[in-house]
Amino acid sequence: MASANPLVCIVDDDDSVRRAFGRMVKSMGCDTVLLSSGRECLDSSCVDHAACLIIDVSMPDIDGFELDTLLKANGCSVPTIFMSAYSDESYRDKARLAGAVGFLSKPCDETQLQEVIDAVLAP
Repeated sequence: MASANPLVCIVDDDDSVRRAFGRMVKSMGCDTVLLSSGRECLDSSCVDHAACLIIDVSMPDIDGFELDTLLKANGCSVPTIFMSAYSDESYRDKARLAGAVGFLSKPCDETQLQEVIDAVLAP
């Protein structure tokens, strides 16, 4: 039986970050899928059912912005939240230009994450 909870896909190459974000998102009443790379995300069907994606900007192989571009090229219109450990204004600008619904700096507190998740899930 499918869950009635919104699904959030979290894409980050750092296992501890994926788990931490996963716990925070689950505490907000969402289901999560944790993915370790852009390639794993592209190969997964979770995006087809996701309410939003949380994608790390800096990942080896396929970075977060490239992943977003590839997903959009494949017809994906799922809202995207980017995150980065680097508080670089150029990343924020690039995220904004990509149409992201939010940008989070790592580490992120639960209040910031809750605000952006609420904005995505608002009717």
